[in-house]
Amino acid sequence: MQGLRTAERCPETTTPKIGIIGAGNMGRIHARILGGLRALCGIADTDLERARTTAEQYGVEAFQDFNTMIDRLRPDGVIVATPTSTHAEIASRVAEHECIRGILIEKPLASTLADAKRTAKILRQQGIVALVSHSEIYNPIVGRALALIREGAIGKPRTVVHDRRGFVLPDRLRSLGDVFEDIGVHDFDIMMRMSSGPASLYAQCVEDGDIYNAAVILVKFQSGTQHLFHLSRQYAGRRRAMDVSGTKGTLVLDLFAQIIKIQDLDKEPSADSRTIRLPERGTTIKVYGEPIGEVIADFIRCIETGATPHVSLDDGIAALEVVEHARESTRKGKVIHFEVTGRD
Repeated sequence: MQGLRTAERCPETTTPKIGIIGAGNMGRIHARILGGLRALCGIADTDLERARTTAEQYGVEAFQDFNTMIDRLRPDGVIVATPTSTHAEIASRVAEHECIRGILIEKPLASTLADAKRTAKILRQQGIVALVSHSEIYNPIVGRALALIREGAIGKPRTVVHDRRGFVLPDRLRSLGDVFEDIGVHDFDIMMRMSSGPASLYAQCVEDGDIYNAAVILVKFQSGTQHLFHLSRQYAGRRRAMDVSGTKGTLVLDLFAQIIKIQDLDKEPSADSRTIRLPERGTTIKVYGEPIGEVIADFIRCIETGATPHVSLDDGIAALEVVEHARESTRKGKVIHFEVTGRD
């Protein structure tokens, strides 16, 4: 791998300049946060009017072609917030621009494992810092729960239930891909930061047209720990929760309310002094604001210092390996055996 790209900075510049490619839902969220940091320099979208609508809110230029945006504005980094199937191609083309020092790719890294590996190779060869936005890893409740597990607060994890459900309009499904790559990558990444080693996986799905839109996946590790995933985009409401049952107790996580409750096996359930409460925030911030804000803060930090992001290219690839196993299990109706390399 070549050395990381560096660039001369004007003395008065304190924050890297970031451009956004894609002015859809996630692009607008990134624009709001970057605008508040005075780091946003431009927005590109094939729908120029959509790009202009967002760009005008923050006083930056709009472009129909991202190459033109990069050539004219010479940003330090870009955020790729386009339909999933375009992530790999766009990131690879962005890497050709010498001014680019960092790329933040909305989850997942790519639609297929092969595309993800090919893109990662290009970015590494070009010496570009790359972050994959598995934003749940940046949710403070997840970090705190992982720390409690490492500290032995509930003993050895036995069963982990991941519940991630919501609703997506049918006309958006194709741009987001199947339920595994769209929302499953968040929980697959969390799993790999908890469990590792030989494992077996079995998945069953419900399809909407020809797209996997809801799934139940069981991953059982040879060590004895099992992870059960309930993923759905056809649920009237929003649920983001985890239950972690261990040999000494249980962690119950509400990822929206950002509350963790610890229940010891030898005590009655209660929200006692061991309950951990994180600051209450508005609904929008709880869902998107803080985790995405932390993603962007990490991205900017990595551009400035060359540090490795909390969710790296390797993490993005590892999550897609689980995605591919889940797809294979669904197609064949069989248990898939594989090895999970633990993530830091």
